[in-house]
Amino acid sequence: MSENPFPVVDGVPPGRALLGARIRELIEASVGVRDDDEADLAAAARRVEAVTEALRAGGRRSPLLLAALEGGGYLSINNPLEGPGNPLAPPLSWVHVGPESARADVLLGAAHEGPPGRVHGGWVAAVLDHVLGRATAAAGFPGMTASLTVNYHHGTPYAVPLTAEGRLVRRDGRKLHATGELKAGDVVCATATAILVHFSADRFPVAQSSIVD
Repeated sequence: MSENPFPVVDGVPPGRALLGARIRELIEASVGVRDDDEADLAAAARRVEAVTEALRAGGRRSPLLLAALEGGGYLSINNPLEGPGNPLAPPLSWVHVGPESARADVLLGAAHEGPPGRVHGGWVAAVLDHVLGRATAAAGFPGMTASLTVNYHHGTPYAVPLTAEGRLVRRDGRKLHATGELKAGDVVCATATAILVHFSADRFPVAQSSIVD
């Protein structure tokens, strides 16, 4: 791989990860708060606004920021699925990334609710899409998703530990065929199949076999 043209740091910056975690908690608290006292909510909004302005004053840059991982590869710190610095991310916690498969633990919350007590199907699809992308990259063929088909077998609960796993099934030229599943314990909540288009790793940094059991 050629020299990486993207910003890379040694490990996830603790302050950025902490800020992401606290805002994530704020999001969960905000969707669950009782709105009996509108004055309190308005006061809270003003405090949040003050913090937002302070952060905005620090300047803006591209959100892409990578952390070098032991053994090679990168974690995208501000990614909306795996990034500990992104409050939108659950985030995914990789427990195994290798040429045979990629597996992550994830805990989705009330902010991800769709049907009552269940995770919104769009978030289920997003988690599976990301895991399949990581799996093909770890197998040596980074790619962009061209099509994704998700089958929902059971409603996915939130506030329950989930496991997402993906694997590359076969490669036809630049076409990568991958499959995966999202489970709550032993229950398969959703499965997915995808076709990704392989591109040169020089075009974008990817993690390959960077985390092992």
